[in-house]
Amino acid sequence: MVRTGPSKADAVLLDYLRNKGLQVSLAQLERWRRAGVLPRSERKYLGRGKGSTSTLNTASSVIAESMAMTARRGRSVHEAVLRIFTADPRYNDLFMVPEVHLPEQAIRSALEWFIRVGDQSLDRRIERTLRCAEQSPDEAAEKVYRLALAHYRRVRVNSRPPGERIPNIWSLSDDREVEHFALLAVARFIGAEEVGPDRYANIIVNNRMQNKLSPEEATRTRQVIESLLINRQLTDGYTIQPSPEPTIEEACERLSNVSIARIRTTRDKLAFAAEAGHIFSYLLGSKIGEPLNTRMREASTSSIDASMLFHAIIPIAENVSGESWRRMMGILIMILTQHHGDFVEESYSDALDKLAHAAAPERFESTP
Repeated sequence: MVRTGPSKADAVLLDYLRNKGLQVSLAQLERWRRAGVLPRSERKYLGRGKGSTSTLNTASSVIAESMAMTARRGRSVHEAVLRIFTADPRYNDLFMVPEVHLPEQAIRSALEWFIRVGDQSLDRRIERTLRCAEQSPDEAAEKVYRLALAHYRRVRVNSRPPGERIPNIWSLSDDREVEHFALLAVARFIGAEEVGPDRYANIIVNNRMQNKLSPEEATRTRQVIESLLINRQLTDGYTIQPSPEPTIEEACERLSNVSIARIRTTRDKLAFAAEAGHIFSYLLGSKIGEPLNTRMREASTSSIDASMLFHAIIPIAENVSGESWRRMMGILIMILTQHHGDFVEESYSDALDKLAHAAAPERFESTP
């Protein structure tokens, strides 16, 4: 069929976007429709041989406006969807819950794309590297070690912004700690035997989250831990089995069983907790932020997992229009795909409930 121009509905949509100062082509609209992001126009048949007319879907204008503000040449449509899902580009404020009613399948497809391609966390990059080609255990261990070592060296060099008031409890103070984290990555992906009891003992003793010990106390503690680990290895056949992240396939499968309502609600909780946590980090010790300060302090110190999650989500609010979408999606997928037994004291889902309630008690219920 020869194209005669945009349909009546598309002409209305293109005019709407031009009035907003956004230049979008008909080809772009069609690409977004093929990707399942932009709803198809509703066609009404006039009858008696009079043909048909198209009516714009009620959600199309806002979706097209948001896509036009977010899409870039070379940027995946899936990335644009996740950026919109993270924060409405018309406001770039996490407290403004997105009113862009993206289709469910567009959100699910984008989340699966993120797991398979877009997630640039160390664990996902290691998993993709190991899946690329056959290799011996020694070669695999060496690749994991070098990738992790380079990653943690960058983490050590790129410190957090000076304006951040809350100390970074995962800061790497020297090359020894960088190596320890790299060895833990090897243990997760290749096997605990690649690290051994002696190195594990060193890692545990020198952990930044532990109280600092005198040289004598550190030596005694290291010896005790190493002895316990060796005994466990001799009796049970292994040392410590780290709890790994779900694999790409496991994460996709688990996420497919999560309702879209829970996905959206988790996003809302992360947004409010991150924004409130960011405010709290600057008002710490000030009476200006009460009673928010007290609520966030109590929620973030209620458990180890709550504290870790709290520090992990604050950076989401630091650069909403930048790479915050990537951090939020990584944390959202982690919360929705990990089992409760993977945590120290409570699940991150329970911890998020507490943080979200502290951020907006009138909006989110507290956990029992």
